Amino acid sequence: MEESRSWTRRGFLRQTTSCAAHLGLMSAVAPAWVRGLWAAQERYPVVAREPWGRLERVAEGIWALVSTPLEGDRTTLCNGGIVAGRAGVLIVEAFGSDAGARWMAERARELTGRAPTHVVVTHYHGDHTAGLRGSAEAADVTIFATPVTRDLVRERGQTPPTQLLDSARPLDTRRPTEIDLGGRSVVIVPRRGHTASDVSLEISDPAVVFCGDLVWNEMFPNYVDASPSRLSQDVRLLRAQGADTYVPGHGPLADAVALDRYVALLDDVEAAARRALEAGHSAEEAGAAYAVPAALGAWTLFNPAYFSRAIDSWMRELAG
Repeated sequence: MEESRSWTRRGFLRQTTSCAAHLGLMSAVAPAWVRGLWAAQERYPVVAREPWGRLERVAEGIWALVSTPLEGDRTTLCNGGIVAGRAGVLIVEAFGSDAGARWMAERARELTGRAPTHVVVTHYHGDHTAGLRGSAEAADVTIFATPVTRDLVRERGQTPPTQLLDSARPLDTRRPTEIDLGGRSVVIVPRRGHTASDVSLEISDPAVVFCGDLVWNEMFPNYVDASPSRLSQDVRLLRAQGADTYVPGHGPLADAVALDRYVALLDDVEAAARRALEAGHSAEEAGAAYAVPAALGAWTLFNPAYFSRAIDSWMRELAG
């Protein structure tokens, strides 16, 4: 894909209707220095490594997968993790393929000595749900998802078999759900910023948050289904928890400093959209003129249309 390729608004929307499409476009043109960037940002000991990602040991009984799909291997695509207690083992996300979900289940068995008992998907996008068949292969595993996730997968024609989501344990979309793994609780909090189906998974000791795609780190976020003001609110709520580690939906593991940088990026996109409305500019014009402030560091992006999509989302919300 050439940087100078002409993008119409309709064509852009058609090409970026999921996080998987977003990542696929980026991996097609990612320079070598970008593809190797995340490999240099290991925050914790790596216990398993594959071409598509690495599994970092965050704390006793907690591991986070950092997917690295820019090399072209999309086995897992999104980030996720494993959380273990005395009585259960929970896997965060079903990932981008059955093989990716199966690999995570195998790592859970190796690391904990037990098969997964719970699988939680953070939202409906295919890079987080396409591996549900692989997730469901473990005996007596319970899949958790919101009814909104189930309905949107069916409505959008995503790949997971609908019967798996039909039989999933529904998560409350108004109140948190607590899962007791035995000596460790995971609180699943309903949110709506990235999509209408979001949840975050929060652990108090140690303080770790699996953010789903509410948070992206060093990769410009996908606004295709976003509610921009709600996204900004939810990210601020996550930041206010002061967690030791935030596991973003995409990109390397984050800390409080990285979350502050992400909040500043969201605010800057909002400001760009407000300026565009006041000046009577289109989202495409504003996106073509936009640049991430140098003070916020490098954010992976390979076509100005990604900026246009984010600004357009804000402009539509602000215009009512």
